[in-house]
Amino acid sequence: MTTLTKDITAKFAVAAVAVAMIFAAFAPSAQAQTTEDLQQMINDLLAQVAQLQAQTGGTTGGGSASDVCPYTWTRDLTMGSEGADVMKLQQFLNDTPDLRVAPAGSPGSAGMETMYYGPATAAAVSKMQVMFRAEVLTPGGLVDPTGYFGSMSRAKANDLCVADATTEEVDEAEEGAEDEDEDMDEEDDFELGGSANLDTFEVDDADDVEIEEGDSDVAVGEFTVEFENGDAEISRLDIALLADGDSNTSTVEPWEAFESVSLWMDGDKIAEVNADDEDDYLDEDDGTLRFSNLDLVGMEDEEMVITVAVEVQNNLDSAELTLWNVYAVSMRYFDADGVAITEGNRDELQDDFSGDVATFDVLEAGENEELNFSLSSSNPDATDIVVDDTSRTNDVTIMEYTIEAEDNDIELNTLYVNIVTTGADYDDVVSDIELVIDGQTFRDEAVLTTTGSYNNRDVRVEFDIDGDITIDEDEEVEVSVVVDFKAQQSNYDNGDQIKAQVTSVERDLTDAEGADDVTDFSGTATGETHTLVAEGIVLPVDGVETSTDTQGDNDQTGIFTIEFEVTAVEGDFYITDDVFTTGDTATTGVYYTVDGPGTATTSGVLSSTGDEDTTDVFTVREGETETFTLTVTVDASATGQHRVTLTEVNYTDETDGVSGVGASYTPTPAQDFRTAYKNINAN
Repeated sequence: MTTLTKDITAKFAVAAVAVAMIFAAFAPSAQAQTTEDLQQMINDLLAQVAQLQAQTGGTTGGGSASDVCPYTWTRDLTMGSEGADVMKLQQFLNDTPDLRVAPAGSPGSAGMETMYYGPATAAAVSKMQVMFRAEVLTPGGLVDPTGYFGSMSRAKANDLCVADATTEEVDEAEEGAEDEDEDMDEEDDFELGGSANLDTFEVDDADDVEIEEGDSDVAVGEFTVEFENGDAEISRLDIALLADGDSNTSTVEPWEAFESVSLWMDGDKIAEVNADDEDDYLDEDDGTLRFSNLDLVGMEDEEMVITVAVEVQNNLDSAELTLWNVYAVSMRYFDADGVAITEGNRDELQDDFSGDVATFDVLEAGENEELNFSLSSSNPDATDIVVDDTSRTNDVTIMEYTIEAEDNDIELNTLYVNIVTTGADYDDVVSDIELVIDGQTFRDEAVLTTTGSYNNRDVRVEFDIDGDITIDEDEEVEVSVVVDFKAQQSNYDNGDQIKAQVTSVERDLTDAEGADDVTDFSGTATGETHTLVAEGIVLPVDGVETSTDTQGDNDQTGIFTIEFEVTAVEGDFYITDDVFTTGDTATTGVYYTVDGPGTATTSGVLSSTGDEDTTDVFTVREGETETFTLTVTVDASATGQHRVTLTEVNYTDETDGVSGVGASYTPTPAQDFRTAYKNINAN
């Protein structure tokens, strides 16, 4: 307790002394002081405060890098940047003697780090860039440091500032940087050589020639530069932003449309200038901006691509929402002998070389927004839905579709789905319906439209999403249509069907917002038709296998096999071994069709794993599944491709397979109960 009290007392004493010193320093207010004198006085006072704190164990800033790391920087920092991440960067740099931001006792020094990125911080970052030249500067085609804490510098700092980062790694980097500098000096003096002259200067459009209000760091043009007869170092580049082609107008000014303009190489930002003030421009009449101290090295006969990007302001007037051109006005570079060459003005650069400009269109935010609807790859196949005859059958997914947002993040407010029932009205079949989107459930609003193009068996259902789902730009969400069915008994018949879909009508009613109300929609989604079964048999599509073969000396006979499963629901059911072609009038056994040229002679045989309680009658007991095999022999009357489809299965609840309550089952979808084509030669 005594030690703690002494520490607190000492720190209060330091604070008191500091306050007294500051008041004493500024007391003679009658004496005029320059800004530089005042700043020096503040620095001297802070240094004295730091010394006093050091004597009492106090501090004004953060600790060493060991206190900072692990830490991750997430944004670019440059002159004028402010924030806690700037202080973290200064602390990180101060932990390495050769990278310290400022002398001991000065603002920015160890223990006195600030949240302002000034010249001293930039200088320390430059030292770090040289120390790790191969990883920070060289990949971007840079020789000299920039002092700009961009993506490459940030990546290296993040790599070093991890939980297991050690001073040994930094020491090794220091030694490596020294060796690398020596090697570069000895080997090629930064690889500059010859008397360079400009051979190529091409201007091309960016990949995306339409951008929107509020877009940031979006590419609007590319300059391709190549030197011959030697290497060169580009030190300065002037560009112009002009609306309406060749000349600016009094009503369309670039500083009214753009926040900043930047240059990029290999995905890294290498320079940036403000563009939102008339005073930022070298020549406001021509919309010219200057990038200085670039130090970009162009090797002889090697192309370098410089990308121009802009940050667009929000809420532009209609005048600024127009076509813009990017020109290269002039470029200054040095050859290996230090000779400076300036490639004149815009006319010289572009007329002497490509004569092109990069053109882009600034659009109102949200102008290209669109929602695209499509059926999901996980949409359920047509199937038999087994429903209960006395109680509800819940949580059955009858369709899955996707909605994709284009050109912006889009918020969903209202969605619509069309439900079609066959055999009974929607209200007799459906107890409840909901949409499941990204794990969130949205129930129908009890708003059913049955008028106009709709009716009681073809209804439009409304779902209030209320902005709870936002689809990220160029991403999609999956939507599941989930139904609770009413009890089958007395509501609808066994074998009635249901289908969900989003046609262009429902799609275009969608209420959604991006930068503005979304009015552009595309695509549709149509689900499969499902059959409701409360009692009888079902044939699952995943239980079907088919095969084809031929026999005979001339392959004149085709052998087609369809193996399928039959499941009994709510009772035992019986199927005879009769086989007929479609068009017969029998009410037992199975039916098939043959597709192919001419009139073929066919015959079929049906076998099964089911018991024969009655001879030639197969039994499928309640809740069990038996496998049936239909084999069809086809003698073709004309050479060509043939195939066979299972079209109908008849069953009864009596052991003879004939009497009792009989019913007919139609396998759906038909393509899942069909063989492949097989070529058969005519007899």
